[in-house]
Amino acid sequence: MFNAKVTAIFRHELASKRRSPSLWLLFFMMQCLLMIALFTGWQQYQKSVSSQSAAQNLVEAQWLAQPDRHPHRVAHFGHFAFREPSVLSFFDVGVNSWVGDSIFLEAHKQNSANFANDQDAGSLLRFSELSSANVLLLIWPLLIIAMGFASISAEQSSGTLRQLMSMGVSFRQVIFGKSLSYLLLSLIFILPVFVLALLLAHISGLQLSSEEPLRLMILFFVFLGYCVFWIGITLIVSSWVKSPKQALVLLTSIWFILTILMPRILAEFAHTQHPHKARNDFELAIKLDNRKIGNSHNPNDPYFNQFKADTLKKYNVDTIEQLPVNYRGLVMIEGERLNAEVYKKHYQAQLEQFSKQHAVIRAFYWLNPYLFVRDFSMALTRTDSQHFLDFEQQAEAHRYARIQKLNELHTHKIHLHNDRAQKVSKSYWQEFEPFHYQAPNLSWSLKGFSFFWILPLIAIALIFTCLVSAPMQRRIYATV
Repeated sequence: MFNAKVTAIFRHELASKRRSPSLWLLFFMMQCLLMIALFTGWQQYQKSVSSQSAAQNLVEAQWLAQPDRHPHRVAHFGHFAFREPSVLSFFDVGVNSWVGDSIFLEAHKQNSANFANDQDAGSLLRFSELSSANVLLLIWPLLIIAMGFASISAEQSSGTLRQLMSMGVSFRQVIFGKSLSYLLLSLIFILPVFVLALLLAHISGLQLSSEEPLRLMILFFVFLGYCVFWIGITLIVSSWVKSPKQALVLLTSIWFILTILMPRILAEFAHTQHPHKARNDFELAIKLDNRKIGNSHNPNDPYFNQFKADTLKKYNVDTIEQLPVNYRGLVMIEGERLNAEVYKKHYQAQLEQFSKQHAVIRAFYWLNPYLFVRDFSMALTRTDSQHFLDFEQQAEAHRYARIQKLNELHTHKIHLHNDRAQKVSKSYWQEFEPFHYQAPNLSWSLKGFSFFWILPLIAIALIFTCLVSAPMQRRIYATV
């Protein structure tokens, strides 16, 4: 398919764009906006890493500086788990501005994340988030439209297309040549930002042997495919509509529907179909279930009365004073276990609802590749909701292990008689490991997509199949 005629069309299209001052200006402005977004995101990333590192060192110092204390007091003194931003978060901020980056860990309670930048902001604010990914997702398609909206329709109205046909150039060759020219322009536009992103990631402390370069490379090809989608949309509209003005109006309408309107409508629809509990309702449901099961702080609680009988029977004694361990510590261990089970049950229910909501969105990947590229970009840069939920689960596992270790100290190092007045040595605080979030690997990040990446490819294939189809060619030949 790539022959002298296609090459001539390819070169002619590039030359015509090169002679357009307005497109050069738009191109330059867009490139500046892209670089500003990248550097702004990188500076924010550096600031977040620095502030979180300082906060982590502070809370660790406070933990280790505790004097001799009762273990249960230490459990309520608490600790913090911090989610360090991913290395590539400066490229795509994802949901980072709407979820917290730290969780307070304490006994008997699972807290939500704190210190989100815009946790109380309206939903429309999300469209103003400046990041390189958003520029590529939202703004670059407009420039493709600006370059190509009159690509076919203008040549039809001017008679140029008729001359090409009379010289033996097929419509398929015209489409192929113009598509290649716009693809090359897209490549020239997006390649620098990915190269710079790789350099900034390396400056940020990235090791070249890690998988971040691979993530960036995959992301580059995904965005290049996204450009192909918009090139196809632009050419098919320009071919179908005779007037360039009508083509421009239709293309901008399609852009608005696919990138602004449809994502918002689908998000609302998914939430309506599979609603999840608000944080306050979620915590209330856990609290009510905990009351039904048992209250470890209530000495007359039915569940813990039975637990007391079972414990005495297990140790073959008659009273809790005869136990070789502190009964109150055992109660704390059992209470924490029950609380964690209730929390896990409700949390899994929330995760199932989130999964169903995501399934609704993914069902439209074939119709709107913007949705796929947006979600795929956040997954590759570890800034999507799945990675945040993974942080919450790792923090909860750390909290549970930490509290139960303190409860073990309570059980074995504190005597039942005069329990509250006793303390354990501060040397025990040195034995607790600080929390370090383990970022998932690439296969985990992409596990939710499985075969979904095929759907945008199907959409692109359908567009270009329609472009070079026999009905389209007959329509073009009839108009010239």
